[in-house]
Amino acid sequence: MDLALLEDFLELAREMNFSRAAANRNMTQPAFSRRIRALEDAMQTPLVTRTTRQVALTPAGAAFHPRAAAIIRQLADARAEALETAGRAARSLNLAATHALSYTFIPRWLMQVADPAEFGALNMVSDTQRQCLLLMQRAEASFFICHRGMSGAPILPERQFLSQVIGRDDLVPLSASDVSGRPRWRLGDAGAPVIAYGPASGLHSIIDAHWARHGRPDMAPAMSSILAATNMEMAKAGHGIAFLPASLAEGDMQAGHLIQAGGPADHIPVEIAIYRPRSRLSPHGEAFWQKVLAWN
Repeated sequence: MDLALLEDFLELAREMNFSRAAANRNMTQPAFSRRIRALEDAMQTPLVTRTTRQVALTPAGAAFHPRAAAIIRQLADARAEALETAGRAARSLNLAATHALSYTFIPRWLMQVADPAEFGALNMVSDTQRQCLLLMQRAEASFFICHRGMSGAPILPERQFLSQVIGRDDLVPLSASDVSGRPRWRLGDAGAPVIAYGPASGLHSIIDAHWARHGRPDMAPAMSSILAATNMEMAKAGHGIAFLPASLAEGDMQAGHLIQAGGPADHIPVEIAIYRPRSRLSPHGEAFWQKVLAWN
């Protein structure tokens, strides 16, 4: 079986849309549909249901999904182990991280975990949570750092990945100041504009889950972005209230460029977690993981 068919299936399972999945895989929709059909023929059962309105995994597709992801990961691990045995493995760390943590938290945290000389080549990719998860599932990254809600709900399948909390943060409602030095916008003001996160951002689901439990403030959507840094700049320009990680916005808060638009009860507490596969990493990767555990 062409293992690229498994990657096609995983992309479709992520998007639940043939057009978007085909575009992500750099092919036309008819060609992509034929490849999904070829995979179903090889599996001898339908994996997805197709209607004019939606795509869904069949029970067989839902059962096959975690195994397909595991096969892709195991192949990458086997390749890395073969290179290591042949003495051709690079002493490097492949780390994926969400944008919101890449600017301030991660550089400081890495310096606490180990001396830079111990990392070897540090290959850090900063992207949306959705893209970082894809890198982990394809074994193109060994570690992933992100925010997650305090419920500790797994972001990656627990059967395949381990996680460790490495920090705490708060999503704080922030606004630019008015001429008197007070917040231009405040939570509780009817129709106050909110600068939201797009669905590809992990902060989007964290905030939605929090508001589902505690009630959504009366705010009017002003715009949305997948990047916390973009939302921060929009808030500084006075376009509305943005719920920003304190670790990202602390400099602008101290400088008075951003002011809290609510009280402590309006903060959304979050964890900062690092993920790794349960399968064995390179000796260098395993040594780094032990330093992470010891640091905690």
